[in-house]
Amino acid sequence: MPFVTPLALAGLVFVPLVLAMYLLKLRRDPAVVPSTLLWQRLVTDVEANAPWQRLRRSLLLLLQLLLVVLLVLLAARPFVERPAGLARDLVVVIDTSASMQATDVAPSRLEAAKDQAIEALRDLPAGGSVSVIAAGGTASVVVNATADIAHAKEAIRAIGPSSNAGDLGDALQLASALAARSSDAQILVATDAAVTSLPEGALRAPVKVLRVGRAADNQAIVALAVRTSPSGLAHSVFISVANLGLEMATRRVEIYADGVLREARTLALDPQRRTDVSINDIDDVTHPASVVEARLTSPDPAALTSGATAGRDDLAVDDTAWAVVPPAALHRILLVGPGDPYLETALTYLPDTELYGAKPAAYGPSTHPEKFDLVIFEGWLPDTLPAGPILAIAPPASSPLGAVSGTTANPALGRLDASDPVLRYVDLSTLHVAQAQQLELPGWARAVIPGTGASPLLYAGTLAGRPAAVLAFLPRQSDLPLQVAFPILCANLTGELLGGSQTPADAVAPGAPVTLAIPVGATGVRVTRPDGTADELPAPTAGAASVTFARTGELGVYVVTPIGGRADAGASAAPSTPAASGSQPATPAPATPPASPGASTAPTFRPADAAAPARFAVDLLDVDESNIAPGDPARIEALGAPAPGSSQGPAGAGSNPGASAGAPANHGAVAGAATPAQSRDELWIPIALVALLVVLIEWLVYERDTLVRLRRAATARFGRAPGLRR
Repeated sequence: MPFVTPLALAGLVFVPLVLAMYLLKLRRDPAVVPSTLLWQRLVTDVEANAPWQRLRRSLLLLLQLLLVVLLVLLAARPFVERPAGLARDLVVVIDTSASMQATDVAPSRLEAAKDQAIEALRDLPAGGSVSVIAAGGTASVVVNATADIAHAKEAIRAIGPSSNAGDLGDALQLASALAARSSDAQILVATDAAVTSLPEGALRAPVKVLRVGRAADNQAIVALAVRTSPSGLAHSVFISVANLGLEMATRRVEIYADGVLREARTLALDPQRRTDVSINDIDDVTHPASVVEARLTSPDPAALTSGATAGRDDLAVDDTAWAVVPPAALHRILLVGPGDPYLETALTYLPDTELYGAKPAAYGPSTHPEKFDLVIFEGWLPDTLPAGPILAIAPPASSPLGAVSGTTANPALGRLDASDPVLRYVDLSTLHVAQAQQLELPGWARAVIPGTGASPLLYAGTLAGRPAAVLAFLPRQSDLPLQVAFPILCANLTGELLGGSQTPADAVAPGAPVTLAIPVGATGVRVTRPDGTADELPAPTAGAASVTFARTGELGVYVVTPIGGRADAGASAAPSTPAASGSQPATPAPATPPASPGASTAPTFRPADAAAPARFAVDLLDVDESNIAPGDPARIEALGAPAPGSSQGPAGAGSNPGASAGAPANHGAVAGAATPAQSRDELWIPIALVALLVVLIEWLVYERDTLVRLRRAATARFGRAPGLRR
């Protein structure tokens, strides 16, 4: 029998020491007595305690010798070998996405996946190494190529769940890169295989999937939005609930406004269908709502109709969603240009907006552009740009907003990015433009509507700390004003420039970065997460206008407050506007400190009052992630390289065909070697159990007289019936 630490067998020297304890006795002084008649017992004791005597049979001696041998074997760690079921270098991928919190297997899919991965490590060859990757919204290496299997097991046990939508693609690519370091590697994936997208191309090592999960019963909130009434005094809630199971289910939807229950409805959900609900007037009479929470709960049994059942819901993380109510804030826009009725009409109908107009000749300090939330220049630009947000339409010449190199007739549209927030619900498939300015995309902006070649038709970004956008053509020189897309595009574009993400159409996805505005006078912001913990984010540079926050893995409402100063929220005088009159605007001038250039598509959250806290919600509104039906592991395994020695591999190859060229050999053991890799099963558990049993028997033998007395006393007291006592 082989041993891991054979040097520990030297402990067998304690066996003769135990025997010597039974052979050596105490030496006593001799004494002369007249007769030994009364000393027979003493003579016997003297003979027994002679310096050396014959070894007698003793059960205690045998037990003690056996215990010494067992302890020595335990220290030597004997093992048995068997053919290994895994490669010598193993990369373990643990899926921690939201669907792994499903409880169709106890206690959850994630815990079952970790148990299976730990159990699978028994098949790792002796001397092999393990890398562990946690695959949530992003992939992270937990353990990198360790030969300490106990450490790898502890790292797997410590992996926690996440609320992110799963993306095994990044994790598999990372695992492939780690496996490429060895010629005998394998990727082990513990997942429910409920993935919608997989990486393109083959991986560099064989893949084995440990699938968990059985059922697909789940109901989820997949959409939640708050809408403001035209009067601006009331709000309504739109909620969409999906039954992703295969059976009819009945659930109760509860709507809370600032923690107070406002509405509850019982819904009958058809299988594989979505049910939409609209709830009006969720505000309190005296206090408008600021945060709306939707909960999906079990219905009251009395509310169930005949034959209806509540249905199983094996995933609880998608049963709650939050939405931040758009704060009431009046935005004032200054339109400088000759006048475009199409543009003026679209801007006039924007909610919570006042439109002021000015001719280019009248524009100047007397117009007080610093008092407006957005300044739009139509076919004209001043020599000095205002400090606040800017929208330039068909700029005639180059400026800090970008270079203009001429004009283009009938420009074509490039490929649009439907995920861009400015293009949300905007259909430009039938757009025709007669003439546009030839623009160059600056480094601080992103192309929203690509045009011919490298010349965009619309770009937006952050210039010197203030939002800015440039539209290459006049609306009246296109058919855009005649399309439904025009008012939607105006609303989306002005919403981004006005900090419109303070009323986001969609909640932030878990793990997605968020750009937070830093108010004037503050040195940073404090972000309080839903669990009450807070992060303080100082400005990345002196005078920076925003900072990015990425720790959005927890679902709920986040509160952002300024730190290091107080925002300048003082009231300002009314602007002088030659084209419109109305109430005096009190909106403070936008912040104008310089910021690092560069475009960003992350949402930016600004409070209506610079001194007030801002809120944003992080929700798991993902139908694909809520669909917890276990997938086909063969799809994932098909991405792996052929196993070493298989018929698909190159003939006579001694290395993994999935490994990259020039990959180093793995500890001198490669696939296809003459001696197959062996796994070790240590025998310390049965040996330890036998040792504990021997200790127990020895104690019982040593204390047998005491146990006999206790037994007799118990029998004397309880053994006889009360009626038989004399």
